[in-house]
Amino acid sequence: MTGWLTGQVFLQTVDDQEVKAVTAFLQARGIASQVMTQSERMQVSAEDPDTVVTSERYSVVVHLAGFPQVLHPVLNELIQRSHGGGWQLNPPPDN
Repeated sequence: MTGWLTGQVFLQTVDDQEVKAVTAFLQARGIASQVMTQSERMQVSAEDPDTVVTSERYSVVVHLAGFPQVLHPVLNELIQRSHGGGWQLNPPPDN
C-alpha cells in the first residue's frame, strides 16, 4: 500500500496518572496529541442538593500522519502499550 494516511487514535481512561504517563510518552516520541476531559456531576439525593458525586473521563487524542510503512510501527506500539504494555519511557524500538 502506498499513499499518505492521516487520522486520529483515541485512548480513553479514567486515571489521572495514566493520562500523565501517556502524554509524557507521546511527547518523548514527538507525537502530536491533546487531552479531552469529560466531567460528570451527579446529585445523589434530591433532599440534600450538596451530596454530589463527580467523575472524570479522559480521551488522549493522538494525531498521526504519514506513509503506512512509517505509521505501522507507531500504531503497533500504541496498541501494545494501551493493552497492558505500560507507558514507561524507554528508548523507542529500532525499526
